[in-house]
Amino acid sequence: MFGTSNEPVKRKNNLKWLRFFLITSLGCIWLTACGADKEIKEEAGKIVDAVESNDIETLEQLFFGTDDIAVDEELADFFTSSAMNENDGIIARIIVQDSIKVKKITDETIVYEITAPDLSNLLQDAMQEENLTADSFENYVYSYIKKADKTKLEVEVPYTYQNDVFTADYTTEEFVNGITGNMMTSYQKLVEEVISEKETAE
Repeated sequence: MFGTSNEPVKRKNNLKWLRFFLITSLGCIWLTACGADKEIKEEAGKIVDAVESNDIETLEQLFFGTDDIAVDEELADFFTSSAMNENDGIIARIIVQDSIKVKKITDETIVYEITAPDLSNLLQDAMQEENLTADSFENYVYSYIKKADKTKLEVEVPYTYQNDVFTADYTTEEFVNGITGNMMTSYQKLVEEVISEKETAE
């Protein structure tokens, strides 16, 4: 009799404990997830701040901080030439014209929307200039960048967030191409044209 009268009390206490346990446990998980999301958003925003403030040094470290830029060696040589790395060089001239924002963040990628000068035919157009010389090429490119129509691109940057450490790969061809207004595409097309002409001549 005494045992049965205590059953509802025990059950009620057990339910209270279970509720407390679930609220506490799930609350911790939720707070941890929110903390991670906040950290990832802040990290994703750093690239936006660097572009908007024309922080060329930070951006070049992100792009060229490793020996392997995830593209072919010739392309890496082109993008790491002295003209590209000067504070007033080609990269700097492009980024001044850029705007960028974080469009969305998934579990594995950050999607950026980049508006940049459309340089997808930069080198092809330069090849059509009859009076262009090695000395005047740089000024031609600077003028082309300034006058170019804008193009809008969405690019995905893979990232990981483990043990409170954020790592993102901004050296991918997709991201560097996006931030430079498809100039890598123009360069690759030029290389293909040269190879094709060489094979035809042979």
